[in-house]
Amino acid sequence: MVEAWVVGLVGGYLIGSVPMGLWIGRWCRGVDLRAGGSGKIGATNVYRSLGLRWSLLVFLLDTAKGVVAVAIVRFAFDSPTADVLAGLAALIGHVYPLFAGFRGGRAAATGLGTVLILTPSAGGIAICVWLGVLAGGRIMSLAVLLALTVSSVTQGLLVAYGGEPDAYYGFVVASWVIIIIAHRDNIRRLASGSEHALRLPSARRASVLDPGGGS
Repeated sequence: MVEAWVVGLVGGYLIGSVPMGLWIGRWCRGVDLRAGGSGKIGATNVYRSLGLRWSLLVFLLDTAKGVVAVAIVRFAFDSPTADVLAGLAALIGHVYPLFAGFRGGRAAATGLGTVLILTPSAGGIAICVWLGVLAGGRIMSLAVLLALTVSSVTQGLLVAYGGEPDAYYGFVVASWVIIIIAHRDNIRRLASGSEHALRLPSARRASVLDPGGGS
């Protein structure tokens, strides 16, 4: 059992530490994402710096990190606790990546991937909430935080009443704390009303043509 936990922690952290956004920015466009925008290497900053196509690619790859981290441990061991440790380690790896000087992203996409493999129904609800809030207000951090909270509550209820392993309680609490801490500057801006909304692709093109346009 201890072996499964160690593999989950070490493997999950190393997988989470793979800085997809940073590498894609450097290799494909010669851009260091940490030098502009929010300074993060996740899909939102990729969108601001490189555009929608690259942002979607990074989002899918970062989501896959959470899925793969748990899937490897689940395949090798029968331990829900190890699954949880692998998922949490992947989140920490994304926020503090070994392969990027411990300067990473906010772990939203990696967290989604972990939820999708641990509790698919909670992950599906998270996606619906995220898309709905994002479409309504175009504030990514708000959409992520609300989706995270709703999916955490859903996952907790499924553990309590739906037969999910008790170990998933640990993931519910710890993942919520990790992602909230990673978004602490966003939360301050949301509270002050100064958080930026995402520009739609058409608005991005307009701002390039007219440097005075946009906000």
